[in-house]
Amino acid sequence: MKPHVRKIWRFGWKKLPFAITGLVATAINYGLYLLLVDRYLPPVPATLIAYSSSVVLNFFLQRYFVFELRRSLRSAFALSMLVSVGGLLLDAALVFGLHYFPLLGDREWLIKGVATGVVFFYNYYGKRRVFEGR
Repeated sequence: MKPHVRKIWRFGWKKLPFAITGLVATAINYGLYLLLVDRYLPPVPATLIAYSSSVVLNFFLQRYFVFELRRSLRSAFALSMLVSVGGLLLDAALVFGLHYFPLLGDREWLIKGVATGVVFFYNYYGKRRVFEGR
């Protein structure tokens, strides 16, 4: 394999466990949201509960399957929640801002996809810093 291809492969391979844990947390988020909104709660409380639950689940999945914990569990949890709130704000800002980008128009799936891709890397490097200090 050529050196540049190997470098790209390693770059992506290191993020695969993070992506898988993120997919699991996202599935829980959507599933719990749909269940709550269908049977129990209005959309805003349902999304708050579902998002919060998925963020906490994602912390523990990342703690055991993605990153090596190099600080106390309590401080890692608090910092991880701050990174998650930052990711939520970044996602919302990108979705809002991309609606003004003429080439995207009203293609919601593309706008959300771009925002999700940016937030994925923000979360990966932010959480890596939280867990491993690097």
